[in-house]
Order: sequence, then structure tokens, then C-alpha cells
Amino acid sequence: EGVLVSALYCPAASKAASRAAAPPRIGFRGCLVSGFEDVEWFGRGPHEAYMDRFQSARVGRWQGSILEQTYKYVRPQENGNKFDTRWMALKRRPEDSQCAGLLIAAASGSRLLGVQCHRYALEDFDGPEHRDQQHVRHAGELIAREETDFCVDAVQMGVGGIDSWGSLPLPEHRIAPDECFKWSFWLHPIHPGGTT
Repeated sequence: EGVLVSALYCPAASKAASRAAAPPRIGFRGCLVSGFEDVEWFGRGPHEAYMDRFQSARVGRWQGSILEQTYKYVRPQENGNKFDTRWMALKRRPEDSQCAGLLIAAASGSRLLGVQCHRYALEDFDGPEHRDQQHVRHAGELIAREETDFCVDAVQMGVGGIDSWGSLPLPEHRIAPDECFKWSFWLHPIHPGGTT
């Protein structure tokens, strides 16, 4: 029981595509109704990890509240990513009579996933091109929501900051504008009692 999601991202092979800016992430984004409170995952943790910031994050089984997965940087920005993730379970509390949660799992033979979950709107983190136009300017202004936003990524560029937090990630930690990605993952309901 579940849904297999398979995706292919392959930008057009043209001179214009090679000059275009690469996206910061390639993946799937979703939003769950209210009632999801806890998260458990098997991947790098217990703190956030990115392709250029994962050495201190050990592979293991981790858990916490969904609300705790958001790191409130002074200026709201990308945060809370779980790199090299095999699966993530978003759980309801108390258990709903029909569905206790959602299990997101990398499909067999597919690449490991980058996942994250937040009780805040993702738009509150990823501001417009010019920071002075950002809707939420300080972490203290973030307002938790009842819904849970989540991302399931094939790849996400690094966070950079080698010499300053304004600098781009190193070239090996960026997504090439003409790079193709293929990945698959499962969405399984978690039944009361913890079975999928």
C-alpha cells in the first residue's frame, strides 16, 4: 500500500540552458493537514546537514518534534535539511483512527534523499532575490502553522559560506544548469500501531 513517485529532471540541452542559473534544489514539495507533530528519520543527523555541511552529522535513526526541525537563523532562510536520508516518518499525535502518519522512503535502487519538514511556510524562509523584499525579516516574526510543509529532494546545492555567508557554494557543491537527475520515492500511510 502506497504511492511510488518517480521523477526525471533534465533541462533542455541548449546554449540558453547552459547559461541559465541552476535551481537551488530539485525535488518534490508537499503540505500536510494539521495534526502532524513528530518526525523520525534514518539518515544524517541529529542536526541539519547539506552536501557541503554533513561531516559532523552521523548516519543513524533520529527523532524529534516537527517544530524542533526549524533552526531560526536571525534572517529566516533555508534550514533543517536532512542529507543522505533513507526514510522519514511524519507522525500524528495522538494517533488518528485511520492514519497515524506518512512514511517517505527512497525507492530501492534510487538515490538517497534530502528531506525536511517545517511547521512554517517555506516561503517565509526562501525570500525573494532582494533580501529587503523578504516577507518575514527576523526569526522572531515566524508564525508556526497547523500544517506541515515538507520537501523530498533529489539534490540541493550546498549552503556555501566558505569565506563569508554572502559567497556561493564551491562549484562541486552546486547543481550544474544542464545536469539531469532521476529519483524515486514511496509515500506510505502509517496505520495506527506503527505499521505501513
